Amino acid sequence: MAVEYTFSRVEASCVCKSGDPDEGKVCEVVVGMTATEGDHSAYIDTTVLLTGDARKAAGDLDLSAICNGVATDNDWKASLAAQISSLADAPAQYTGVLTAPSVS
Repeated sequence: MAVEYTFSRVEASCVCKSGDPDEGKVCEVVVGMTATEGDHSAYIDTTVLLTGDARKAAGDLDLSAICNGVATDNDWKASLAAQISSLADAPAQYTGVLTAPSVS
């Protein structure tokens, strides 16, 4: 089964300081990615700070470029795949019933 990746978190914060020339523009975006394979999943996120011309109204942001850029720059797919692989290799807890022996 192949690992499936999704951007599961995209949250923007705007400049709220009255009189600031960037007032109402997005100054940072929290980007999170989830990877799933079978019963295993892994998550990673970060905050992308926007400066200069990158600060825009929320509707004008190129979210594809922001999200895919941070994922590529930080090699998230490899990191998440490694996390899932380590989860798959970890022993599963026994869910049956064990009867403790008498103390000798």
